[in-house]
Amino acid sequence: MAEENGTPAQGEEKQEKTFTQEEVDAIVAKRLSRATKGMPTEEELTAFRTWKDSQQTEAQRLAAITQERDTAKNELRDALSRVEQYERERVMLAKGVSADDLDYYVFKAAKLVTDKKTFEQAADEVIAARNPQNKVVVDLGAPLHGSAQAKNTNDAMNALIRGARK
Repeated sequence: MAEENGTPAQGEEKQEKTFTQEEVDAIVAKRLSRATKGMPTEEELTAFRTWKDSQQTEAQRLAAITQERDTAKNELRDALSRVEQYERERVMLAKGVSADDLDYYVFKAAKLVTDKKTFEQAADEVIAARNPQNKVVVDLGAPLHGSAQAKNTNDAMNALIRGARK
């Protein structure tokens, strides 16, 4: 009756199987060969790790070189921009624009520059629009006190006012 339940009867004892060391070694070897099938050897793992480290180093070197290149590009762009600004200011000063108005004139002229119009042409256009009589905007000479000769309309008016006050 007990055999129907899957347990041995009272009088029967289940025999345990014993293995020799050779049999155990063979079983373990079979199991290990199935488990390690397709896995790389220790030499292959070492070679892979070395390759991976060299690739990471190459990637780091490439990143450093790229960063250095980008920094140099930005510095060059900034330097060229400053040189262009100084050149434009020099052009405006040569055309007689006062130092006080320099930024305004350079800004306005820079807006007019195209592929067909140079900065100098744009500067002439802006100066002509602001000063239709083509007068020099800057008078670099200092007025001498007591001089009888008036240089422009403002000086003449100032001389009249000073004369009326005396």
